[in-house]
Amino acid sequence: MKKFLLLCFLALIVLSSGTQFSTTYAESNGTIYQIIDEYGIELTQREDVEVGDKFIDRNFHEYEIYLVDETNGFARARYIQTYPRPNITKSNNINQISSPVSHKKIALYMTHNDESYIIGDGTESVYGAGGIHDVAKKLKSSLNQYGVDVTLDETLHIPHNSSAYSRSNLTAKNLLKNSPDAIFDIHRDGASRQFYLTKVNGKEHSKIRIVLGQSNANSAENLQFALYMLSVAEVECPWLFHDIYWGKGHYNQALSNKALLFEMGTHTIEKDYVLDSAYELANIINKTLYNTTVDENNNLTIGGNSNNPTVNEKFEETNGANSGVNILPIILIPSAIGLLAIGFSVFYFYKKPKTKNKNKTR
Repeated sequence: MKKFLLLCFLALIVLSSGTQFSTTYAESNGTIYQIIDEYGIELTQREDVEVGDKFIDRNFHEYEIYLVDETNGFARARYIQTYPRPNITKSNNINQISSPVSHKKIALYMTHNDESYIIGDGTESVYGAGGIHDVAKKLKSSLNQYGVDVTLDETLHIPHNSSAYSRSNLTAKNLLKNSPDAIFDIHRDGASRQFYLTKVNGKEHSKIRIVLGQSNANSAENLQFALYMLSVAEVECPWLFHDIYWGKGHYNQALSNKALLFEMGTHTIEKDYVLDSAYELANIINKTLYNTTVDENNNLTIGGNSNNPTVNEKFEETNGANSGVNILPIILIPSAIGLLAIGFSVFYFYKKPKTKNKNKTR
């Protein structure tokens, strides 16, 4: 009986602790995977891929990875569906927003503080505050120009391993105590330079990737938020986003229905290009949240329509049961049940009357 009670006690400790499992983050094996369709056409790239990962391209086509060939460095994806693209109009009068935004607040942090850029920082990674901190600072200063109050938390979550998101989870929770309108985790990718590089009017730029986690209660709302942002960018700055990658992790996005992860270029692209993209990203964030309204048919008006809520207000309307929900209990409760089952088995085994084995030889 004592052993059974001990196991029950251990299960309660697991439930009450802040421990999160390594499913949050798949450590890189250094391979840049070419993700191709069933006809061999390259669709996208990523350094870490898993079967079941999804991604959405700029045409709102969703694909799901069904095969990963680690030996040859490629993955295969099949077309799943096409999301309805919102109709977008632009208003000439930016004062038509339903209610003037009196205070705009954004929170920024970096789970992988070490991430850096070879061309600009001289290395792809440092043990401490890497070049990604400069990118986050540029995003903050750019948002400030639009009247956004930005809280940038530069807490270190090193090392860059499977527990980094567990450590940054505490940072994100602290940032959310100030009730920001949205919270963004700033990263840089490990894909090829050519994947992120684009040229517009003869000038080179770095694209950005939006990353979402499937394993959280806010996944659908975060996806809708990302699609709104992609839609606005397609009108205002169509080169900015490459795609939306919808991985199997949760990336702390269970904490808010307006939580996104941005991959700001890759380690082999020029850091100056990424800093320029941070300025463009700030414009899209501000326009999407505060200067774009949504009607009952999910259509968007950039500049606003006095009859409809802004994107920010739209998500505040739906913010409820899912917001602030931590995926941790969802992961841990089954494990605790398993521990209790083991405890019961041990209790039963030790309490079961023992009989002598008549065939036992000495």
